[in-house]
Amino acid sequence: MNTSYGFRYTTQSSEHLYQIISIGHSLVRDESYVWNGLKRSGGGLIFQYTLKGTGKLRIEKDTYAVPQGHGFLLHIPGDHEYAFDASVANEWEFLWIRIDGIENDWLSKEVIRQRGALLKIDHDSTPLQLLWTLYEDSANNQLGDRYEVSLRIYEWLLSLQRYIRSGGTYLRNEIPDSYKELAQFMDLHYSDDLSLEQLADRSNMNKFHLCKMFPRYYQVTPMDYLRNRRIEKSTELLRNPHLKITEIAARCGYSNVSYFGKVFHKVVGVSPSAFREAQVGQEEEVIRVLE
Repeated sequence: MNTSYGFRYTTQSSEHLYQIISIGHSLVRDESYVWNGLKRSGGGLIFQYTLKGTGKLRIEKDTYAVPQGHGFLLHIPGDHEYAFDASVANEWEFLWIRIDGIENDWLSKEVIRQRGALLKIDHDSTPLQLLWTLYEDSANNQLGDRYEVSLRIYEWLLSLQRYIRSGGTYLRNEIPDSYKELAQFMDLHYSDDLSLEQLADRSNMNKFHLCKMFPRYYQVTPMDYLRNRRIEKSTELLRNPHLKITEIAARCGYSNVSYFGKVFHKVVGVSPSAFREAQVGQEEEVIRVLE
């Protein structure tokens, strides 16, 4: 089994988007399967998840097993190598994706910063469900245009980040409805002027109880969750050169552009204007091809 799909991009665009370089589902039993992060061509980010068996991963001087239910997230180029080792397992079955695109990709860097490159992820978690759907749509040539592809990669990275922040403890269907509904409300109404008291009233909770319990499911306070949704939306809007930063701040719930800049810098690591400058580049129309 070795089914993989590669993508090339042919039509230039002024937008700066995530791209799929390749995606696949493979089963290997041959020790010739070796990838070295300093020897392979190109760049980008690769995520590989073990469905069955075990693989081997070296990062600089440390070596790890990658058993069932574990995956790794690596930037290329890098001092790493992953391979099949017949002395450890009879086979290695895995699902993988390689992406490229947005410079200074803070989402994947944040995941690696929080948990390292090797990740334990439940097979029925939201990130794996989204990745399987992305693979199946690639196989059926149903991904849509470059904008839809970029949006779906962004959604997958966000789901991975949220899952890692929760410590992998909670699956989406294990979070109580009252907290899921509040999170969904903030996802939709991030541009509104919302206070902690308003969020507590909406959930029919005492604000102190809400602040105690909400982080158990989302690893952040309600107000930090709202802040993160606002900053995520602002990174999308900053890629539009026709929008002023003051307008973007207002659309994302910040009436004071100076305060918006401080919050943005704290979360992303650069100012809004520096982030916008880093997005300047050319992208191309996606065409699915079989590798």
